[in-house]
Amino acid sequence: MIQEYENLLRTIIINELGFSDDTDYKVSEDRCHKWHEKRELESKKYKGILLEKRIIYYSDFYDLKTIISKNWDTNFKDVFFDKKKFIVLFEIMENFRNTISHGREVLSFQEFLIKGIIGETKSQLLIYHNRKMNVKDYFINILSVTDSLGTDFEDITNFKNPTILRVGDEIEFKVEAFDPKDRKIQYYIDVKTSDKLERFESDTGVFKIVITKQMISKDKTFLFIARTLNTDYENESIKGGTYCILP
Repeated sequence: MIQEYENLLRTIIINELGFSDDTDYKVSEDRCHKWHEKRELESKKYKGILLEKRIIYYSDFYDLKTIISKNWDTNFKDVFFDKKKFIVLFEIMENFRNTISHGREVLSFQEFLIKGIIGETKSQLLIYHNRKMNVKDYFINILSVTDSLGTDFEDITNFKNPTILRVGDEIEFKVEAFDPKDRKIQYYIDVKTSDKLERFESDTGVFKIVITKQMISKDKTFLFIARTLNTDYENESIKGGTYCILP
């Protein structure tokens, strides 16, 4: 649950400030250097394969409070309203996070408090989106698509220089999406093979797919789809990427 809160704050930061390496989060150079070091170590550990490249995901938990505090007036005041309240709730979650990280259990009433803080934060984000009243407030949006070979679909697809795969390769995908109404998201990957449309499904956005001979193609398109369920209007986001599949 703490991880959910942590990543919710990262989503809010990305929405307001962006996620590129040169984004000015108003933190010290030393902190930024630490983030880059952590990402580099992670890359070496997994031989250059990173499902998550965005630098903000290599920040420490307390860095998130610093970023939001330093950018409060320009970006986060309209999201959280009350700075003192935000800091109090953040520090409560930080204490629970330390408790869990040291192998200690939280009590049942503390779990309810954690869920309440997460719900409060989600509500603040939804209210903020609804006040702005634009298209993004009603429809789901895919935030990022990455694969275990380092292919990145965040900004543009790779139709000009497709990644090469071979039959038998197992490739892992991570698809992340955000729905402004906080509806349950279902994820799909569609691949048209020689004899049918193959659909892979996940409720977490993480997929493991084995490349088959039916996928052999110079430019095989993978469609990454995020869709909310049980809505009264069509609500999905799609990104595409191309792979060269060899026998």
